[in-house]
Amino acid sequence: MAKRNGSSTLSENVTKKLQSDILTGQYEPGSPLTVSELAKGFAVSVAVVREALTRLATQGLVLQNPNHGFSVKTVSEEELKSIIEARLINESAALRLSIAHGDLTWESGVIAVHHKLSQTPEYKEVNQKLAVSEEWSDLHRQFHYELIAACPNPVLLDICRRLWELSEFYRHCSVPQQSVRDGRAEHKALTDAVLNRDSDLAVEIFKAHIQLTAEIVLDNR
Repeated sequence: MAKRNGSSTLSENVTKKLQSDILTGQYEPGSPLTVSELAKGFAVSVAVVREALTRLATQGLVLQNPNHGFSVKTVSEEELKSIIEARLINESAALRLSIAHGDLTWESGVIAVHHKLSQTPEYKEVNQKLAVSEEWSDLHRQFHYELIAACPNPVLLDICRRLWELSEFYRHCSVPQQSVRDGRAEHKALTDAVLNRDSDLAVEIFKAHIQLTAEIVLDNR
C-alpha cells in the first residue's frame, strides 16, 4: 500500500509540474511529450509519467493519440471563443453565488490574495524576451479561484477551474503585451465590487475583464 501511495504522490507531483509548464508556455502547442524523455528528466518511472499525462489529457491540456503518444493540445480561434463563452456563463453564475454566500473569512481571503497579486510584477525577462512571471501567474489563478471560492456548488466550481486552465493556456500562447491594459486597475475594480457585494457590477467587470483578455490573445496569435 505504501508503494502505491508513493507512486500516486509522484504522479501528482509530475502532473502539477507538467501542468505548470504547459500553462506558462514552456511547451509549444502541438509539441510532442515523449514519455521516456520526461521520465528521465523527472527521475521517475515511465508508468508515473504516463499516468500524469493521462490526467492532463482528461483536463484537455494534453492530447492522447493511440498511434503517436502524447502531445500538448493545439489551439484554435473557435475553441478559444467557446471557452470564453462557457466562462462567461459558468463563472458569472459562480461569482454571484460566491458573493451571496461568502462570509468574513472568504472576504479576508479575497483581500489577501489581491494584495499579493497587486504587489507582484506580471512580467519578467527570460533570455532577453518578455515572459509572464510564474509567481504572478500562480497568484492570478489563486485570485480568480478565491473570488468564487464561496460558491456552494462543487460541480460548478470544478467546471470553472477547468475552463480557467484552458483559457490560461491560450493566454500564454499569445505574445506578451505589457502596455495594452491596466490589469491592476481591473483586478482592483473587481475586488471592490465583490467586497461591496454588488453582484451585478462584479459580473459586469468580470465579463469585460476576460473578454478583453480574449481579444488580446486573438490579436496576438
